[in-house]
Amino acid sequence: MNLLELLTEANVAQKIMKDPKTVKMLTIAWRHDGTLPKNLIAKLGPKPEDQAIVQAWSDLLDDTLRRNNYGDLSADGKFDEWLTRLYVNGAADYEDINGEGGDALGAWKALSIRGKLKPADQDFNKFKSIKQLQRIRNDRDYRDELSRIKDQEQIEKMKREAKDITVYDDERFNAIVPLNYGACYVRDKTAGYIPNFCTSSSSGHRWFQNYAPDGMIVNVVDKTNLEKEDGKWQFHAASNQLVRADQERRHDLNYNDERFATLFPGLMKKIISGIESKAEEIKDGSKELTGGRGYDIAKEVSAIKSKYPRSYASEVEKAKPEDEPAAAENGPGTYKVTQLASGRSARIPGNSLEDVQNKVLTKYPDSSLEDYTFELEPEQQENIL
Repeated sequence: MNLLELLTEANVAQKIMKDPKTVKMLTIAWRHDGTLPKNLIAKLGPKPEDQAIVQAWSDLLDDTLRRNNYGDLSADGKFDEWLTRLYVNGAADYEDINGEGGDALGAWKALSIRGKLKPADQDFNKFKSIKQLQRIRNDRDYRDELSRIKDQEQIEKMKREAKDITVYDDERFNAIVPLNYGACYVRDKTAGYIPNFCTSSSSGHRWFQNYAPDGMIVNVVDKTNLEKEDGKWQFHAASNQLVRADQERRHDLNYNDERFATLFPGLMKKIISGIESKAEEIKDGSKELTGGRGYDIAKEVSAIKSKYPRSYASEVEKAKPEDEPAAAENGPGTYKVTQLASGRSARIPGNSLEDVQNKVLTKYPDSSLEDYTFELEPEQQENIL
């Protein structure tokens, strides 16, 4: 029995256990996945049996498929089939699946059962990755419909519960330190491109609680670019993450550091300055997340500088100084030459101010430059003194 046949049965744990090869693939993926819930890893112990891993995986999948923004998907066998296939083939880790996969699947099904999908998007089997499926959720043709489908009361509830501290805000940028899941949810769901950040997904409370105690999360919005992937960013120095809305190359910190620095030169310094100016407020606000101690702001700032060196070192390109007026006035053209004693003027062409001055002194060798004024003009008339 092959993998596809196994995964089309009813229960994913039972399906997988019937094929030793699939069990082996899953356990290898599991043991190399650093995003799995820490409490679950501790509960299973240092050397869990294969059956325990398979059952734990099945439970995690059911939880992911039940908890998304568009309804319970756990009864639909093709979804756990699809997610497991991605996992054992190394195309996604648990954070990808739980933090982003559930909502992407939910969005697809919500549109599908309502007949809102384009024919090209109706065939679920054509999607080979979570990222491909996420395009459905972020497609402008579908976004309004998905917003109507979503539980608007949930968004309003999150707005009431959201806690955050603004560390930078101007006409273009806004940066906050979220202090709870509600702040992440509201920031990402209410306007513009919907990010794939796990901290704002339907299971985001778990992921926020997983990341925030270890260090400060910062969410950044480019107000002029809200509809695009580059319009929203999130970074968490404690886990070496700096990602834009679609999490392109999520694990490539150097790439994302360079991208942020290029797109937003000088912004990281401004964010750090804002963090430092609100150090006490952030420390007090984060005590519930950190067992009462609050964030160590000096440590957080040091981590940001060291983890994102290009972003921190970037500077807004200064406007090039204009040429000195004398340089502009000394170029080629026609000069108005005025004899101070008589007030008489003539217009003399030349390759430079020096060239015109030499012409005047050659014609009138008994005079000096102090006897004249020289003014570059656009006119092309020529009179001889």
